[in-house]
Amino acid sequence: MKPWWLFHHGFLFLRNNQSTCFIMMKLLPVLFVLTFLMVGPENCSSKKKGIQSDQLDSDISQAAPLKSENPFASTSIENDKAENKKAENGNLVGVYYMPSWNLSADPNKDIDSFWACLTGRENCGHLNNNAIWGPKGRIYNSQNPYKGPFLERKPHSSLKGFYKRDDAEVAKKQLEYMKSYGIDFFAYNWFFGRHYYNHLNFAPQANTYYPKGWKTDPDRDGRVEVPGIEQWNEQLTVLLSENEKLPKDKQMKWAINWVDDSEDRWRGWIELGSPANIAAGSNYKGEVPDKQLYLKVHDKITQLWINKYFNRSDYLKDDKGRQIVYLHFPQDLESRAAFYGISMKELLDRSKTLAQKSGLKGIKFIAVAGGTMAQREIQYALPTKWVANNRNEPWKGGKYTNKLLFQNYVPRLKGMGFEGMTAYVYHSFMDKDNKSYEDMRSTYRSHWKKWSEMYKDDSNFEYQIPVAMGWDMTPMGGTWPQQTGFPSEPIKDNVHSNKSTFKAKLLEAQKISEKYRGNNGNTVMVCCWNEYLEGNYIEPTEGHGFDYLEAIKEVFSKGN
Repeated sequence: MKPWWLFHHGFLFLRNNQSTCFIMMKLLPVLFVLTFLMVGPENCSSKKKGIQSDQLDSDISQAAPLKSENPFASTSIENDKAENKKAENGNLVGVYYMPSWNLSADPNKDIDSFWACLTGRENCGHLNNNAIWGPKGRIYNSQNPYKGPFLERKPHSSLKGFYKRDDAEVAKKQLEYMKSYGIDFFAYNWFFGRHYYNHLNFAPQANTYYPKGWKTDPDRDGRVEVPGIEQWNEQLTVLLSENEKLPKDKQMKWAINWVDDSEDRWRGWIELGSPANIAAGSNYKGEVPDKQLYLKVHDKITQLWINKYFNRSDYLKDDKGRQIVYLHFPQDLESRAAFYGISMKELLDRSKTLAQKSGLKGIKFIAVAGGTMAQREIQYALPTKWVANNRNEPWKGGKYTNKLLFQNYVPRLKGMGFEGMTAYVYHSFMDKDNKSYEDMRSTYRSHWKKWSEMYKDDSNFEYQIPVAMGWDMTPMGGTWPQQTGFPSEPIKDNVHSNKSTFKAKLLEAQKISEKYRGNNGNTVMVCCWNEYLEGNYIEPTEGHGFDYLEAIKEVFSKGN
């Protein structure tokens, strides 16, 4: 049995209740640290609710494009094309980078969401989350004992052990390790809270991104007309700062992996302008989550990418000079946009157009997708529509509908505007689940063959071969949380690899990548650099040392 509530890879976003607009202004920096529940990717599909609504006015007004504000922007597209050109006889190796966050509401106290759960139970926000484990949180007893702490997952001493998120020396070392061990780029899991209003005339929020020329309210401390803020970008900021200090040939390429999968963020959005929010002072009358504002926020997201990131010389581009954006779990964005009668293709085309109007070549979107393929699990399949219980009062909730099994969802991706597909973690293939690493290798081989064959004759859509280190959510309570206080499928937390078995999987991935290179490209995506709580981390640790990096280097580095 899998959990019925919505949580997706990465996190369940636990909301803070802002009692007044003043408090919201003062505490906006603290809002970045709202607690999440992390869970495995593919099974997020198992928690979706669906949406569809009456078609609304389809007119979409374009936001005015802005020129880059990034001081480190590069105007040499030819250089980027050359540096990103695929090696004729090799693979590009990418790795997902998962940020952690501060669980403490006190900005002067840091409780790292990763380290708190590896070192004990008391401060682990995931174990103490009543919304997902029930009123007593995660329950441990003699039949179900606590198995921590998990100190074998402690980062290597060369990374200062349980390092701080903003430690520049650690960030530099991470980049150096990636580069020297044969990783070509990292895809940073990027989060955006649509529903946060900030105030540009309030000092602590003055530097929060907002497109130049967009409206603000001078009578309300410069309150922005279009809400939305980046979240958990501390590590990205320091990684990019250190990266640009390195010699050109030592720098890492990187890309955005947009993770828009949080059900709680969606709730925060549809609650804008609700009676409760108005009464609490969180919103003013007229601030409502309608179609027009939804599209403006989408434009704001795209404009932020353009202004802050896309013109950097270290941003990953394809061989046409277009910026590459990975989009984690497209079913989430698709089903919620459908509430407004907006298709995924409309959204992606909108972003591509904004990029082109800003002088860029465009954007290449790659879906990071996965989901159940078994008919017996159709209730956990990928939704395509979200329907409000009361269309005029969306804050009262709704449900996800029109669910598709993964094998029926994938053929739709190209028509949605994607030009490629890969995965974060595959947990199963048809009726076969991962209960060991050998199982995982088997299910991955099945996925590789199915999707490579599907797209082998399509030169306009690539399947980037995914690889995962393993799976074990024990530090955060187990797979998957239930209201009873116990996980439903703890047997799935035994997907453990070692250097030998991981290397064997890499060799298999390399072989199939070479077989279908003509149309599928040559990128291999590894999950993950640092998914410590999901048991998916190749970063050097006290437990496995440099084994996983060595395996990557032995398989993919030239001359090996």
